[in-house]
Amino acid sequence: MQSTEKLTDPRPNPDESTLVYWTENDQPCQALWQSSHGWSPPKALLCVDETLSADRAYRFISGGTGLVWRGDFQNGKQLLAALKRRIAKQKPPASDIAYPERFHLVRQARSQQARLLGLLLIPLAENFQLTHRRAPSVAAACQAAYLVEGQQALSRAPALLMPLTALIGVVSAYEWQRQGLLVAALGQHIYPRHGVFAPTRHEYLDLLVQTALPTGTKTALDVGTGTGVIAAILAKRGIPKVIATDTQSAALQCAKDNMAHLGFSAQVKVLKADLFVPGQYNLVVCNPPWLPGPTKTALDAAVYDPDSQMLVGFLSQVRTHLTPQGQAWLILSDFAEHLKLRSRQTLLGLIEAGGLKVLARHDIKPRHPKSTKVDDPLADARAQEVTSLWQLTLAEKL
Repeated sequence: MQSTEKLTDPRPNPDESTLVYWTENDQPCQALWQSSHGWSPPKALLCVDETLSADRAYRFISGGTGLVWRGDFQNGKQLLAALKRRIAKQKPPASDIAYPERFHLVRQARSQQARLLGLLLIPLAENFQLTHRRAPSVAAACQAAYLVEGQQALSRAPALLMPLTALIGVVSAYEWQRQGLLVAALGQHIYPRHGVFAPTRHEYLDLLVQTALPTGTKTALDVGTGTGVIAAILAKRGIPKVIATDTQSAALQCAKDNMAHLGFSAQVKVLKADLFVPGQYNLVVCNPPWLPGPTKTALDAAVYDPDSQMLVGFLSQVRTHLTPQGQAWLILSDFAEHLKLRSRQTLLGLIEAGGLKVLARHDIKPRHPKSTKVDDPLADARAQEVTSLWQLTLAEKL
């Protein structure tokens, strides 16, 4: 097959927003569009293979054209790497730009770079099958990623079209789901899955293990459980009854699977809820997203908290879910403060407004690779970051 410069509008009918269309060997093709980032399909598609150079490919994606890859699968990954190198040459925002403007520019640039790379597209046949030369089997990875989210229609679609970067992400997530991620604080593996934030930063889990539990703790609530790692640590520490909540289907299934694997299913009950479930607890723990900001994907929601909704909701409501001597543990990085996205005074004001007082604060420095990456445009802020576990208890008066 030869690459062609005959461009095709993927949406001849604006009402068919999930279907995309292109021409392949002068034959019309169509597929169901799939984007975990919520991206709209490109306005033009071009079917390509190895006859397209990386420079020309870069020019096409820079103009917004989606490239439907039909060549050898491994060569497609090499083209993606070549495009990454070209995009990486773009200069990041200058380090003399003040925060928070620099942070917003960095996030915008990274979003734009991801969108450009997301224009190298891979078509899948029915049941998530790749027909490319040297293509791996991705059906199991796609089923694990998508079917839990209630998207059974994807497996029945005659064809799918998605960014190659997204497919690689699905496969990588599946490897983590199969092999697990060792969590030192547990002494066992946690098994993340696609769309659920993996606990790769372990310092906050160390704080969770080291902080003394409230006297006589029998019940605990883990708000926004994700993989369930915090609930598992609480169970391992001997709390007889732990409730773990989340709103995302993938997270709920992930947490349930992890509790079963770790042997904590009898101690930990995983429930779908927005923050709290009825009742009062000796301990309520929340590790909200650390940065205020808009989200588009499930993974974004693990990092960004739109208008600080989760942080504000937790601090304003947790009082009613604590026993008289109970404690609320807020696990939060001060990275947002160094980025000028939120002030320490704002945080303290939210704590006070929620009828809470600070019993103690336990700090730890990050150990993740980004904290020492000097070429990161946010390096100066990362170097100052501290992660804290705030021990909160009921104030005497509201």
